[in-house]
This record gives sequence, structure tokens and C-alpha cells, in this order.
Amino acid sequence: MEVMKVADLNANPTSFGQIKQQQTIKRIDDIVRPLQWQDRELPTNGDPDYSFWLERKGESLRVRNYELWLNEPYSVIIDHVKLKYAFISGEPLRELVDYLK
Repeated sequence: MEVMKVADLNANPTSFGQIKQQQTIKRIDDIVRPLQWQDRELPTNGDPDYSFWLERKGESLRVRNYELWLNEPYSVIIDHVKLKYAFISGEPLRELVDYLK
């Protein structure tokens, strides 16, 4: 059983929501997987707007662990498991944020 936990760090940085619907978790993965991930650090400003991670029952380590900075014109996402960075914008960004809200 997988559960995605989401922290809206602007609204309430000490609490988080959970996404348990496997179809939604798969869709989020479908959004972030094809991004053009790179090894070099990308510019961010301040603290991230969202932090979200995937956990599996019985495993102590996070399967996936992301932070998202909402910036114009390109937002930045970091994959902490793979230590990769990517820009995200347009419809993929809007859809991802809708799931994280």
C-alpha cells in the first residue's frame, strides 16, 4: 500500500495531507517522471511551496521525495531521492498543484 503525503508549506508547514487513491498517485508520477531532470542545481528562492513524498507500508525510507517552488515563468522541482532538478511549467504544473492542494 502506497500513500503520498503532501505538505503545503505556505498554508500550514506543520501539517500534511494524504493521497491514498492509487490512480491519483500514478497520475502525479506520470507528471513528474518525463520532466527533463538534470544534475545541476537550479535557482530557487526561499523555502519550497510544497513538499510531497511517497511512502510504502513497512518501509522506513521514502520511495519518492519532492519539493516544489512555484516561480514565474518556470517553477522548480527537486527529487531528493535521485538528487535531480527540473523545471516545470504550463499544464503539467497546474495539474500537479491541483493534486497537491
